[in-house]
Amino acid sequence: MSGRGDEKRHGTSQCQQALTSDLAPHTSQMRGKRRKVGSEKARRLGRLRNLMERQNLDALLVTNPDNRRYISGFTGEGLLLITRDDTCLVTDGRYATQAGLEAPDWRALPSKTLSSKALAEVCREQHLTRIGFEKNDVTYQQFEKFQADFSGLELRPVLGLVESLRLIKDVDEIAMIQEAGVVAGAAFYYAIGHICSGQTEREIASRIDYFLRSRGDGPPAFETIVAAGERGAMPHGRATPDKIRSGQMVVIDFGACCQGYMSDITRTVCIGRFDALQRQVYGVVLEAQLSALDHVRPGVIASQVDEVARQVITGAGFGDYFTHALGHGVGLNIHEAPRLAPKQEIALEAGMVTTVEPGVYIPGWGGVRIEDTVLVTETGCEVLTPVAKDFMVL
Repeated sequence: MSGRGDEKRHGTSQCQQALTSDLAPHTSQMRGKRRKVGSEKARRLGRLRNLMERQNLDALLVTNPDNRRYISGFTGEGLLLITRDDTCLVTDGRYATQAGLEAPDWRALPSKTLSSKALAEVCREQHLTRIGFEKNDVTYQQFEKFQADFSGLELRPVLGLVESLRLIKDVDEIAMIQEAGVVAGAAFYYAIGHICSGQTEREIASRIDYFLRSRGDGPPAFETIVAAGERGAMPHGRATPDKIRSGQMVVIDFGACCQGYMSDITRTVCIGRFDALQRQVYGVVLEAQLSALDHVRPGVIASQVDEVARQVITGAGFGDYFTHALGHGVGLNIHEAPRLAPKQEIALEAGMVTTVEPGVYIPGWGGVRIEDTVLVTETGCEVLTPVAKDFMVL
């Protein structure tokens, strides 16, 4: 990686060289760290049961798909029930074989309708009375059904119980996110080796998506964003059939997926030529990102990291054009806790994974965003999306 925004002109062969130099050491590290997902499942259950005991819960119903996967490994449709010494999974015939493969240690309770009746019977048989359910994931219709099935038992709404565990990634999760970061980095170099004036935003997005599907083990983490010229002023601009022209900046935002865990990266490149304002804005955004990265470490308050980047951009006169938070957590979901944003008073801890993505978006002109997925370490942070941040002219 070069210094703070040196200009680089890249052709296809140069992209392949960059791919080798930037990604090779990270690929080696990732292979060394990767283990079979599931080695941390017992520890997660133990931590969850401790939280349940603190909230005086006899059992917990888990309905959120990401939480269900985090606790059990099961990726199909179903319901989980965790008690002090039992783990039950209700699913239907479509997922019976899948449940046996993904959650072999869980007691499967087959159901034709994904009904919670079987779980309620477990609670009655074990004389459990205080049953927690995930408040943010249950519709009113589902709640009425739970009330009927768990009649005579006490249903208690809980908020963020499993999510609080997911804040700190374990070694299995970090390995998956790191692998997703390496795949995303390779996809970026593949894409810029083929970008040229006259291509459409949608063509570039399709190339990235093809690479992610062929090299990762799932679909892209989210809809790939490619926004050129004036459209770069839209932080979430979807790729269109519009052709990219020489002299335009192109914002490219996408992520890969590895065993359900995601990465998120944005780079902004110039096509053919550039002007002084484009160069200036890019330098400001890069300075803001690098300054923020310097402050990511355990004990720092999330809002303080956001403020560091915001001060750089505001000091350069572009404060009104930084219109979103600095970052968000990444894991099984592309947007989860913690958030790096104003008024976010959570202290960073080792094992948290978040994005750092300052941007400047000027209506009628365009935008620049630079984003990495970052792991908070014991002494600072580690960038998990190993891609150069030079001012690239293609």
